[in-house]
Amino acid sequence: MPKVAWDYVKPVKQHPDLKGMSPGKLPETILRPVKGGGKMFWMAAWAWDAMVTKAKADGIELKPVSSGDTYRTYESQLTVFKQRYQKEPIAGASTRTFEGVKWYKKSEKLASLAAPGTSQHNTGLAVDVHTAGEPKRLNWLINNVKDFGFSWEVVPEEPWHLRYCDGDTPPPAVVAYMEANGYVKGEAAGKAPGVVASASSVKDDGGDLDPGDSGPRVTKLQEELAERGFYKGAPDGQFGPKTVEAVVAFKKSKGFGDGAKAGKRVLDDLGIGL
Repeated sequence: MPKVAWDYVKPVKQHPDLKGMSPGKLPETILRPVKGGGKMFWMAAWAWDAMVTKAKADGIELKPVSSGDTYRTYESQLTVFKQRYQKEPIAGASTRTFEGVKWYKKSEKLASLAAPGTSQHNTGLAVDVHTAGEPKRLNWLINNVKDFGFSWEVVPEEPWHLRYCDGDTPPPAVVAYMEANGYVKGEAAGKAPGVVASASSVKDDGGDLDPGDSGPRVTKLQEELAERGFYKGAPDGQFGPKTVEAVVAFKKSKGFGDGAKAGKRVLDDLGIGL
């Protein structure tokens, strides 16, 4: 098969905030809305928005095919997977292995799809670009994706499928865009990206604890949850994704309801208090 001009595939460097996360089951605290619709992992979202902005300045429109072609939940990936693949053998059909079983694509006219939990869409790093094969748009992508930390993944079959690859070391063009649009270096990942940090997010003087908060009381929360087996890792005083998961699991074990807020009932039970 002849080499294509967009044959640029780069390995994905995992961002620390995705470590230990289940693909397709990411907490909302590490997702961010993106230009054109949908959500992506927060760093990938910044990179995408930076690239969309540069493309617009160059007279090129970039947007996802749909909101479902950015981050996909495990359930949504599973639904589409079952629409395109079946367990019953089909001679000559393309296959995917899912849960240890070979699945067969129902028709070769259908686009291929990764098995649930294996797609970069499930990690919030991938985006499918609308009409990416249009010559002017594709040429722009060829000349610019590297500057924003993106590369292709399935060459030459999927010119529309890009994924962010640079982990926690975004390229200079992305850093410049982030700083120009309100990002604060060192901002907690669990905080809504793009919202400038303020003193009110530091909870040292009582009250509920919420995702995005920081300070000694968050550290204490993490320590108490760790003692009970819910928090994994070293306490860092940042109410980020790991703390969210720990609080949600703790509340579920106690029958305290849903959500990631650590309110009076949770704090009292952990011996922290308001």
